[in-house]
Amino acid sequence: MFKKPLIALLIAVTALAGAGLAQAQSSRLYLAGYLGLNTFAESDFSETTMPREGDFEFKNSFSLAGALGLRLTPQWRVEAEISRRSADADRMDVEGLGTFKLGGDLDSTFYMLNVYYDIDWQWKNFQPFLMAGIGFAQHEAQIIDANAIVPNATDDSLGFAWSMGGGLKYRIDPDVALTGNWRYVGANDLEVDSFDFAYSTNEFRLGIEYDLPTDWIGD
Repeated sequence: MFKKPLIALLIAVTALAGAGLAQAQSSRLYLAGYLGLNTFAESDFSETTMPREGDFEFKNSFSLAGALGLRLTPQWRVEAEISRRSADADRMDVEGLGTFKLGGDLDSTFYMLNVYYDIDWQWKNFQPFLMAGIGFAQHEAQIIDANAIVPNATDDSLGFAWSMGGGLKYRIDPDVALTGNWRYVGANDLEVDSFDFAYSTNEFRLGIEYDLPTDWIGD
């Protein structure tokens, strides 16, 4: 489902590459879009009815995000971001019993307020940045175990979320910049029926920023 957005992003990057170079930005207000690859850490879990403990493993997945950004100063900016990712369950390691295949999936929507610091250093239109964010995440989880080692479960979960990371920006012209960054994304433990398990992912993203033409905010 993510092949078309990836192809579209690559086409956009190729088209914008010939637009010419400039270091200045044209507006404080901008839109941003991101395509990410998420790699999930092992998630410790506990289950209360049987009971069981161990860890889940989820397959790597893609994510899509959109954001509205505002530059407060030449170095500081904020973004209101919505992102979506879906990960398929892979296997579980149950204490005392071993490793088993696991079915199901985990769909997550994140609503984040991110703060960026653009480091006051540039080289050939490249500029590094740091970022951190807080917000909340809405999860829809399904756990399917054909071996009946743990019970099947389906539930929604809502909780606090946070992120931190850094990256590199490349400004193509006064209106457009390309970005690449890594960030760690974490959230409160998910409660899915009788399960409780941790959530965290390392996310590697490519993005495009487009400055909006506005008259009421200047440089």
